Amino acid sequence: MTVKHVEESSLGEDAYTWLVNAITSFQLPANAQLSENRLAQEIGVSRTPVREALRRLESEGLVRRGDNNRFTVSLLTNKELDDACDLLILLDTYMFTRAADAMTAQDVSALKGYAEDMLAAAERGDSAAWAEADTAFHEVILQAADNPTAAEVARLTRRRIQRFWNRSLESSSRLPSCSEEHRVIAAAVARGDRDEVGVAVTDHINHMRTSVGVILQAAGAVLGAVGK
Repeated sequence: MTVKHVEESSLGEDAYTWLVNAITSFQLPANAQLSENRLAQEIGVSRTPVREALRRLESEGLVRRGDNNRFTVSLLTNKELDDACDLLILLDTYMFTRAADAMTAQDVSALKGYAEDMLAAAERGDSAAWAEADTAFHEVILQAADNPTAAEVARLTRRRIQRFWNRSLESSSRLPSCSEEHRVIAAAVARGDRDEVGVAVTDHINHMRTSVGVILQAAGAVLGAVGK
């Protein structure tokens, strides 16, 4: 690979990271039209890495390409939400039960610690700290489960849902109860109770499904964009 190709690849990764952060933080809201020229200017790169990043995000479902070949930030349809949550239940149940068989005492301590961090952040109303602890919680599981392919699918699927889930948490009372759900999951993993892990994971994701569904319904009423 030439130096030029390495530089282009690095710029493409920079553009991708910038766009992911902007989309998941709602700096670029759902249904926002994405101008390659404007994004290139804002990120500080040429249009080529921006275009590559947008194509990558399209494959991950965070942006859509319309009939005019222009990209917009995706708004999940109800069916996409259900499909993603169903997939995440399967992935998380597999990954959490696999992790339960492989976690060290240090892993278990870290997992429980992040669950406690989430509860503390919830009590402070600090959604940013909560989201950071939540990400760390899941990364402990994904690393312990040691299935990189499944882990990457789980990360992408969760990200599609959580950009709406995190927004709903900012304006609701769900933070404490969601934190408690993570404590229950951590305790089940620590005990190696596969059945309890499956139940706890399913309950948690179904609660997320309900909360995001409310967000999508509200957005659909305004934008007319939620599918059936």
